[in-house]
Amino acid sequence: MNRFWPMLVVAPGFALAACSPAAKPPAGLSAHAQSVSTLQRVNTQANACWLKDSDFKNYGIVPELDTTSTPRVLIIPRGKPQSLPQAVIVASAGGAQFYGPLSTSPLAGRINSDISRWASGATGC
Repeated sequence: MNRFWPMLVVAPGFALAACSPAAKPPAGLSAHAQSVSTLQRVNTQANACWLKDSDFKNYGIVPELDTTSTPRVLIIPRGKPQSLPQAVIVASAGGAQFYGPLSTSPLAGRINSDISRWASGATGC
């Protein structure tokens, strides 16, 4: 009986916790909605800036924003929508980052700078 007395103390606490109301979600946008909003800004600016730039002539942009999993923007070889992405841009409420083969290319610094700027709300190329 001595071994089980902690269970007699802890079990009612778990039972009461299970009956308490769930915490309300924070007011405003959820983290997922904030990520989608950030990526929408990045996608809009990337389409306006990168697709007109000769540095990105070999790439296309595919947004995957309408998803229940992690929203992302893919940079793929132009004209090859089924090929592997050369970069994947993901966002959180606080910013955006990217990874993939382009992250070690000469374009990496520019991509990182652009998406960080756009994720924070700036516009322009």
